[in-house]
Amino acid sequence: MIGKILDERYELIKKIGAGGMADVYMAKDILLDRVVAVKILHSNFAEDNDFIIRFRHEAQSAGKLTHPNIVGIYDVGCDGDIHYIVMEYVEGETLKQYIQSHPNIPIDTAVRIAIDIGNALEEAHANGIIHCDIKPHNILLTDTGKVKVTDFGIARAINSSTVIDKQSILGSVHYLSPEQAAGDKITAKTDIYSLGIVLYEMLTHHLPFEGETAVSIALKHMQGDIPRPTKFNPAISPMLEECLLTALQKDPDKRYDTVADFISELKIAQGFTTAIYKPATHDFTAMTRPISRKKLNNPKGSKETKISNFITHLPQKYIWIGMAVLFIVCFAWAFFSFGNFWSSENITVPNVVGKPVEVAQTTLKKLDLKVSVDEIESEDIPQGEVISQTPVAGTNVKAKRIIHLTVSKGGSAMLIPDLKGLTLEQAKERLDKMGLSLGAVENGNDPDKPSEVIISQSPEPGTKASKGARINIVINMKQKTSIPNLVGMTLGDARNTLLSMKLSVGTITATDGASSDDSNAIILSQDPAGGESSSSSVVNLTVGNNKPKAAKKTGTVNISIPKGGNPRQVDIFVTDDTGKHTVFSSKANPGSTVTKDVSGTGNVRVQVSIDGSVVQDREL
Repeated sequence: MIGKILDERYELIKKIGAGGMADVYMAKDILLDRVVAVKILHSNFAEDNDFIIRFRHEAQSAGKLTHPNIVGIYDVGCDGDIHYIVMEYVEGETLKQYIQSHPNIPIDTAVRIAIDIGNALEEAHANGIIHCDIKPHNILLTDTGKVKVTDFGIARAINSSTVIDKQSILGSVHYLSPEQAAGDKITAKTDIYSLGIVLYEMLTHHLPFEGETAVSIALKHMQGDIPRPTKFNPAISPMLEECLLTALQKDPDKRYDTVADFISELKIAQGFTTAIYKPATHDFTAMTRPISRKKLNNPKGSKETKISNFITHLPQKYIWIGMAVLFIVCFAWAFFSFGNFWSSENITVPNVVGKPVEVAQTTLKKLDLKVSVDEIESEDIPQGEVISQTPVAGTNVKAKRIIHLTVSKGGSAMLIPDLKGLTLEQAKERLDKMGLSLGAVENGNDPDKPSEVIISQSPEPGTKASKGARINIVINMKQKTSIPNLVGMTLGDARNTLLSMKLSVGTITATDGASSDDSNAIILSQDPAGGESSSSSVVNLTVGNNKPKAAKKTGTVNISIPKGGNPRQVDIFVTDDTGKHTVFSSKANPGSTVTKDVSGTGNVRVQVSIDGSVVQDREL
């Protein structure tokens, strides 16, 4: 497949991935001059309509989604028996590769990655889409530290009747939810469970269930108890462990209601971690290394032992009093963190994502909501703009609830985006979001590219620029094509003529007993007519049986050019049974004579114009 060009546009460069249903190639989009990823359905599925439908549904589902943590879908097509999807090309590695190469992932890093995955799922669920196959293999980590969720190949629109066939369990079995394994109805909570397994693996470097067969592992998901993650990593806090185990409840009703709730609890459990993903540098062994005998025998250790003995021998009533005080303190913290539990007023959280943080704060405070602001660096989002919010817009909360906002701190420099292939309005929107501005707009002419899209830009994509930089663009204007005269030709010759001019045959209307499939049928008329200029590349034809050709007529045109002045534009037109033709068009000097032999078939009329004014109109 290497070197093959799909639909004369996508040149396959190298194979970069393989799955149970498709292979993925790095490719070059020749039309837009950019690197893309092309997913190609396995040939053994090409004749299976069910797989083809599922394959195309991947593009249709993922194409609805626009989010920084979701791999974008550009195109879907079929070249012969090759079915493919064109996606955003992401440089980096899969989360599975990262886990395998980093056995001791810092807890903060693992939670940060899980939150980014959750943000992607939140966007999908808001658009009625369940991923159904969340696993580290489908999570990409870019070289710049971004998390990208891909492969919505099994994603399906949320529907009350959506049930996976028990005979066809989809998804990787190690990350399969109990309801998937049982063939029961799936919901957005299915993705919450799989995300929980992914986080479990990052935190512990273990999968909760292993087995010799896929069936045995699926049964453990349905019936087995999840080993507590602290068994493998004691550094996990109790609150984080409870968050994880809640997401991994076998009964979907006992899990978090939404992935947004899961994300919110993860942020709280981990102190609202906002550090961007970066390769692991910490070593869990240092956190969990056994205490040496020397440390046990030192004075500090003795002091700690005395304190422990003191607590152990306290009267029971003091222990109960201490527990009560601790309960009151925890309850007070929860009260002030999450709002007034006794408030009867339900407030619908507004959407403040994409708004300046000042506007967002004012909006939320007017609704009697509290605001917590977290800033992160971003080269893509303008400084001071809200990137995300928790809880998400539309959630009903009580008064005084804290709304956590993640706000962009901006970046020192950013990469110029690739605007080629975008319309003017799309380019303006993208530049505005990045804090860049539109510069000069010029008209271009490239017949091989779509009209009214950007065909070049300055500076070039990938160039570093500061905020406010101006991007100059060239727009491909609509190109009109001269339509050839096909009347009198056979259908076969007409097809070849149109093909040579990169035009297409539209509707063929057969008359006089002729067949639209007969290449010897004669073209009687066409739309658009021959000699016209049209922005359309399609020509509709009317064919009939071979008719006797009309008699050919000839004649001579003599035109005297007035003396004095500048050269004059002279045009001679002939209109006959085949249409209107220009037979002469040129400048003529004052006082000269233009002589031109003309001919036509059937009824022939000759028109002569000088500088656009008709000076002669006659029949031959």
